[in-house]
Amino acid sequence: MNSIRSRLLVWMLSALAFAGIAASGMTYFEAREDVNDLFDYQLQQMVLSLEHRPGVAPRVSRGDAEDRAEESDFVTEIWDRHGQLIFASHPRMILPRSASQGYAMHHWRHDTWRTYEASWRGLTIQVAQPMTARAEMAAAMALRVLVPVLVLLPLLGVVIWVSVGRGLRPLKEIGAALGARSPSAMSPLGAVNLPVEVVPMVAAVNDLLARLSEAMERQRQFIGDAAHELRTPLTAIQLQLQLVERAGSAAERETALAELRSGIGRAIHLVQQLLALARAEPQAAPAVSGAASVDEMARAVVADYAALAVDRGVDLGIAHIEPAMVDVDSDSLRVMLGNLVDNAIRYTPSGGRIDLSVSAAAGDAVLEVEDSGPGICAEHLSRVFDRFYREPGTQVPGSGLGLAIVKNIVERHRGRIALGVGKNGRGLRATVRFALVSRGSAAAG
Repeated sequence: MNSIRSRLLVWMLSALAFAGIAASGMTYFEAREDVNDLFDYQLQQMVLSLEHRPGVAPRVSRGDAEDRAEESDFVTEIWDRHGQLIFASHPRMILPRSASQGYAMHHWRHDTWRTYEASWRGLTIQVAQPMTARAEMAAAMALRVLVPVLVLLPLLGVVIWVSVGRGLRPLKEIGAALGARSPSAMSPLGAVNLPVEVVPMVAAVNDLLARLSEAMERQRQFIGDAAHELRTPLTAIQLQLQLVERAGSAAERETALAELRSGIGRAIHLVQQLLALARAEPQAAPAVSGAASVDEMARAVVADYAALAVDRGVDLGIAHIEPAMVDVDSDSLRVMLGNLVDNAIRYTPSGGRIDLSVSAAAGDAVLEVEDSGPGICAEHLSRVFDRFYREPGTQVPGSGLGLAIVKNIVERHRGRIALGVGKNGRGLRATVRFALVSRGSAAAG
């Protein structure tokens, strides 16, 4: 189980153990230096103290003398001017003489000995000590530092476990509060008396709850609006079907069927627009990045709607075009252009004109769709992007979703859209701007 509490316990105890071992190591090396200095001084003092003793005949040891010598720290030897050993504190442990006066190191009997030698009135005095004795003393000092740390580790582990558990209690309380909520509860979490480290997480959760609440409210509004708008065409289809059933002649039946087909077409168009609006919602899904050519898409949309424009008697074409690439997925760009052109065709009377233009200016790809229709009154321009809103007095059939879909796609891809009057003071001009990625495929060639 991946537990913060367990990981903190392991890391903190490991750090304490490492610190104890490191402190013991440092103590050992420092103590060894101090012990060496101390015993070197002691060796020197022992030699100086023996300089004033008269010569002593060699001692002969028996029994366990060698065993006692091995346990002893110091070995003292005195030679006369002829190199004859005249005193040995441990006759069975005769160390070799140093080659020079003062301190020296000797390797003898699998051990290292520290010696100090001095001459006085024809006598040479040497005092030796095994280095193992010094190392054992330094190790004992280091162990006295390490043992308390090792003994205290279990107690420290309990203290850390309890204190970390109490420190993490706010996280458990937040988790319990979220787990006890109903799916529709979007009120923010309380942020009173929380640890400083937990406040950013609670703020992020509250921000997420606020955005979820807004998205759910938009979804509920969308469902309510969709249900309201679908009720009318479905009721009309039902009535038109009854007229077909009641038709007394072939002519009446054909007229009723034509109305039925028209009603079904309007219902299909409304459903398609609703689906497109749901997909274009900024909160629906993150925008898919991918470079798309605005100029190529403009040509494709004009080709798609050319037949419909001819059927309505409208001149649809491209007035000006420059290569431009934008960071918009091609499907969304096609839906947006299609809705702008479809709206223009619907509201432009027969004999009218619709011009598309694509240009690059100030780091933006600028797309304009201008028609020669009746336009939109200035007082209604701020509302035509609302769902299902249609300008009062409009006789053209529609769902009131086209411009809402366009706006959602533009906002989703961090673009800008503006509506205004056409260049000749009549009609409607829709201007869309996206950040320019490059000058397009044509520019590359």
